[in-house]
Amino acid sequence: MIMNRSGIGDTGILSICLVLIAAIFIVDASTPSGYGVSFLYILPVFICIGLANDRAIYGVALIAMVLTIIAVAFEPSRTLSFDLFNRAVSIVGIWVVAFFGIQRKIRRFEREIEKKVNELANAHREMEKLRTR
Repeated sequence: MIMNRSGIGDTGILSICLVLIAAIFIVDASTPSGYGVSFLYILPVFICIGLANDRAIYGVALIAMVLTIIAVAFEPSRTLSFDLFNRAVSIVGIWVVAFFGIQRKIRRFEREIEKKVNELANAHREMEKLRTR
């Protein structure tokens, strides 16, 4: 939601995330095994937390996860010892960022609702005071 204040909008943010994912995939697929380039997929997921639609966050996380797995087939060297561990940790990181980002949005929404309920209760008390006079 912070990025929406800059005037980009949800479609613009989603487009930026998808372009970023494509660039990360190209770098990830061309980098030899053992380098932790797949960790960069966390960035577009983190950026998508600002979107109003939670499905977009899940979609970007899913695309990032799938491309993390697919990039193994395109890597120049085929030593999978470190790479499989790095990719597993990257996938866990992608979903942790998505989960906690959505949880943070839910907590913020709950606080806003609680604030509105308190304002309504205060207004109701003021109305009762005016009615009893």
